[in-house]
Amino acid sequence: MTPESKAREHEVEVAERVRPRDAVLFAIAVAAMAASPWAFSSAGTELVTYEDSSGSESEAPAWVGVLVPLVPLLLWSGFKAYHLLRRPAAAIVGPHGIRLFSEAFTGMYMRHEEPDVDLPWEEVARIVLWRMPCRVLWLIPAWEARIGVEKTNDWYGVSQREPTEKQLRSREARPDGSPVRLGAMLNSRSVRLSPRRAVPIAEAAARFAPRVEVVDERFLGKRATITPKPARRGGTY
Repeated sequence: MTPESKAREHEVEVAERVRPRDAVLFAIAVAAMAASPWAFSSAGTELVTYEDSSGSESEAPAWVGVLVPLVPLLLWSGFKAYHLLRRPAAAIVGPHGIRLFSEAFTGMYMRHEEPDVDLPWEEVARIVLWRMPCRVLWLIPAWEARIGVEKTNDWYGVSQREPTEKQLRSREARPDGSPVRLGAMLNSRSVRLSPRRAVPIAEAAARFAPRVEVVDERFLGKRATITPKPARRGGTY
């Protein structure tokens, strides 16, 4: 066994878990499937007239109307569930460093095969759990948790090595959504990941790079170090 393959054997893969909003979606999909026989029988087979967006009319059995909301709901939730069960790695932590994989399609649990972040431990200053503002269904304000890496040679800004006290206390965000109080390059080295998945990352980092701190920076003035639980062996979590 080569040194590289031996190192990969001990790597820890961290996959996303179901998000609360998707748990609600799956519950609705299951309820819709359970109620579909009743909905079809209630609709019946009588022909009804449908009018499309162009104004033309056509006839179809009444039960076809049940399919209009049901099929997209089942396809959407089924696609999410399929990739959730596949458990593609969002982060891989090993003896030689950390790799982060961004979503291939937002919200669908798909991940790119090539890492967006691939850094050796020598270049990692700390691993940061943070959050950025987003909108659910392009309308409802919400927060998106992300995990990112700050490098040892990062600059806070152009010709600025460290943030000022005013910047550290700021609640403002940059155009890319990252907080002004954190490093300017953080978002470019971050991927979407649920907050609870930062724990296995902290466990693996404590094992492979004890000097690298994993911190929770989601809330201003409430910085917390994520404490690892007892060490685990390599695998997917």
